Amino acid sequence: MQTSTAILTAFDSPHALSVFTDRLARYRRMPVDAQGFIVSIPVAGRALVRQEGRSLTVSVVAADEKALAASMAAVVHELQQGFGRSDLRRSISVRWQRRDVVPTPLR
Repeated sequence: MQTSTAILTAFDSPHALSVFTDRLARYRRMPVDAQGFIVSIPVAGRALVRQEGRSLTVSVVAADEKALAASMAAVVHELQQGFGRSDLRRSISVRWQRRDVVPTPLR
């Protein structure tokens, strides 16, 4: 299994992150704990979304590199649909990090 986590940080207003979480409310969600939930995003599959202080993390898992790249692109697409491509770059920093361990709720 391949896994990657996006760290989303608002540049100015923390409200910018709620635009993304509000958009995800369109999809089936399952709470994991007080800070996180799993959401089924089309193409991306299941994603773990967690509030981490003033940031959000979005973890995706896939069987191989190609599927992982598609999942990551689907998450970015959801962000772009919520903000518009140019507003996204001005509103939120998106930084992807590869992980060695699949988050427990996604196993």
